[in-house]
Amino acid sequence: MTGQTFKALLAGTAAMAVGACATVPTAEPAAGTPAVAASEPAQTALAAHDALYALFERTDRDMIARNPIAAWYRGDFSRTDTLGNLFSKDAILAERAAAQTAVADLAQIDRASLNADDRIAYDVFLYNQRNAIAGTEPAMLRFATALPVDHFTGFHISYPRLSTPGGPLPFETVADYDNTLKRHAEIPVLMDRAIAQFRTGMANGIVHPRVAVTTMIEQLDTQLKLTTEQSPYWKPVAEMPAGFAVADRTRLTAGFRQAIERDIRPSLQKLRTFLADEYLPKARESVGLGGLPGGDAVYAFEVENSTTLPLTPDAVHRLGLSEVARIETALAAARAEAGTRKPEIYRDKAALTEAWYDIQKKVDPLLPRLFSSIPRTPLEIKPYEEYREKFNLAASYNQGNPDTGKPGTFYFSGYDLPNREVSPTIALFMHEGNPGHHFQIMTKIENEDLPAFLRYGGFTAYSEGWGLYAESLGYELGLYDDPIEKIGAMQGGELLRAVRLVVDTGLHSKGWSRQQAVDYMIAHGQPREFAESETNRYIVMPGQALAYKIGELKIKELRQRAEAALGDRFDVRRFHAQVLDTGALPMPVLEKKIDDWIAAGGV
Repeated sequence: MTGQTFKALLAGTAAMAVGACATVPTAEPAAGTPAVAASEPAQTALAAHDALYALFERTDRDMIARNPIAAWYRGDFSRTDTLGNLFSKDAILAERAAAQTAVADLAQIDRASLNADDRIAYDVFLYNQRNAIAGTEPAMLRFATALPVDHFTGFHISYPRLSTPGGPLPFETVADYDNTLKRHAEIPVLMDRAIAQFRTGMANGIVHPRVAVTTMIEQLDTQLKLTTEQSPYWKPVAEMPAGFAVADRTRLTAGFRQAIERDIRPSLQKLRTFLADEYLPKARESVGLGGLPGGDAVYAFEVENSTTLPLTPDAVHRLGLSEVARIETALAAARAEAGTRKPEIYRDKAALTEAWYDIQKKVDPLLPRLFSSIPRTPLEIKPYEEYREKFNLAASYNQGNPDTGKPGTFYFSGYDLPNREVSPTIALFMHEGNPGHHFQIMTKIENEDLPAFLRYGGFTAYSEGWGLYAESLGYELGLYDDPIEKIGAMQGGELLRAVRLVVDTGLHSKGWSRQQAVDYMIAHGQPREFAESETNRYIVMPGQALAYKIGELKIKELRQRAEAALGDRFDVRRFHAQVLDTGALPMPVLEKKIDDWIAAGGV
């Protein structure tokens, strides 16, 4: 999104994270090779490896020091008493300076001396640092300091999950509770910074569209109407461990009440008042980046940033149109096969939860056919919390933690079920759960031999491309033999992602209005309410929606290339291991890895 890159930098997300890993052994000299002849190259390789991983460790340590939030998603809770320097231009400039230093240090390491795995790590690290520098050039920085919060990734909707049991942070000890109170005390300052950044954007003519602003106001109203005891920020008190001493329970209960009523609610109200009274009158009617000064250049950056490929908006738009036509032809055949049959509709959360678990029971036993290893971390399924279900996707995934035993979570929307037609699909489970995001994310996190930036980092084209590719595996597993499931896979999955190529580029490169985007989505099979909410998402996340289809097509291209080259030697389980076992990669790095694997005989 516009600002998504910058919010990631500010929050210290794993895309910027680099760190230590177990030493990868260097190859031993072949038998019979004179020791003197082999020792110098071996020492050079070892020195290059050690220098590379020392750089990873140093860069990661410094990044975590600047961005404590990044550590939480790794299970490091040593600094849960602060949110860091959020909504600060200085924080962005610090990330830029760190990336420039890292590139200079990396240039001192002889890449040719590294083994194959180390070269992959080298290339991804370099890609990350160069991307961070490109994303903080002056023209991009103007956007970073203009749009700090939006309705899709805003602090006001992400912070509640950090503040309740069941999220990424622990609520087990008195210290955990005290650290939460210290974080809450920072909220007034952070909200003032966010408002100041919005005002900077207003001065520079860079503001959100009206639809984004009115949605943020509605989200804030949803939270502000809750009483203290109804607030998600009160949940730690309601679920306080029984073992806490009476004095601590009394003190903490009073402290949480004060934090909600003195720090959090007034800060949210201040943001809401600013947005409604000062910002909304200045919000723009246009919705695409092309309607902002310098927006075309920002969108070009976001297209490449999201896809990791040098694609132009025009090329992506044309690809989308051709993919929509292809998929709709296949979809028409599936509908003809299904006849008058329709999927089952669910009207209550309990029944819908069981339906999702039933899908998992169908999918999971079949996966060893395609995968040589399965993540150790379990996957649980549950609905979104009520305070966020209205504004969230049909389903999404939150990673688990193998160190603490926290499972990965497949969240689904149970919002207003009596008045909506909600039906779970195998394809959506395979995207968000197994073998999609849960497999991809937990495979890398569980691999302690990877450097931290590969374990915890990511690229949207890789992760979402893998998720959509994972959906397609339902065909070869026989899970879409029923045309009802085939329709679900195509209409709600593949067709939607192709439509996104057209709509996202239409909005941000071709001057489409919001209504044009909504109409196009409806004309190509999406319900009106969904089309409207999805369009609102694309408006504030330019380029992100392109990653799914672009990444999927690249992974399929690489598989087809391997199958053609290897013939009978091709093993799909080995191919999937090659894609997954070194963490999330930019598409060019993944392509080089697969080409090298093919050249080595697919072993």
